[in-house]
Amino acid sequence: MSYLWLLLLPVGPLLGSWLAIKSTRQYELQLKWFLSFAGAYLLAITLLNLIPEVFREFDPYKGLLVLAGFFFQVFLEKFSEGIEHGHLHVHYNLKNRVIPIGIIASMSVHSFTEGIPVGSLLNNENTSFFSLLIGIIIHEIPAAFALISILKSIRLSHTALIYIAVIYSSMALAGSSISILLEANIDTGIFDYFMAFVIGTFLHISTTILFESSEQHHFTKQKLIAVLLGIGAATLISIGL
Repeated sequence: MSYLWLLLLPVGPLLGSWLAIKSTRQYELQLKWFLSFAGAYLLAITLLNLIPEVFREFDPYKGLLVLAGFFFQVFLEKFSEGIEHGHLHVHYNLKNRVIPIGIIASMSVHSFTEGIPVGSLLNNENTSFFSLLIGIIIHEIPAAFALISILKSIRLSHTALIYIAVIYSSMALAGSSISILLEANIDTGIFDYFMAFVIGTFLHISTTILFESSEQHHFTKQKLIAVLLGIGAATLISIGL
């Protein structure tokens, strides 16, 4: 399979960043619906594709890594404050024109971690690679949108926003590239453990998007449609259509 597929990884965060730089309010409503689609898609591919791929054989250590990934995401949110879920609220503790290193670093670590198993799946003859690739791309659109929107709200310069957007957009690609370099020197089974870790982060992110972002935990008609479309898209990809 061509390595050129990996060049699609920056597309999602670059698109989200561009939309945020252009106009926050114009796309905020559409972002909420797309966020619901992304959350449903992530949850569906995790349950339909990634978990069956990783747990072909019983291995309790993989289960432990799923838990580790889940709570690692909880830990990252202490610094990112939920931006990877598409939260757009402006944080009271952010100062104008001061780059919030903690938020950017935690978001970058999250994106880098997501990219690691993508590189390891590149040469596998199954649909897991494309499911994960598409999942990361669509998840990163609202995540990058929220990140750049908040940085824009604290009046960072246009140039700084572009630099941060480019750096953040390259993190998943960097993770996948490093995994390809390491694959030649370590047991390929190790990457199943990376995938288990990512499954944990996906479970946390997707369930938070679907339920925490709902008012009184109720789905509106528009959100329900977006969720059903996300599940439908993931199902079609998972069964190879």
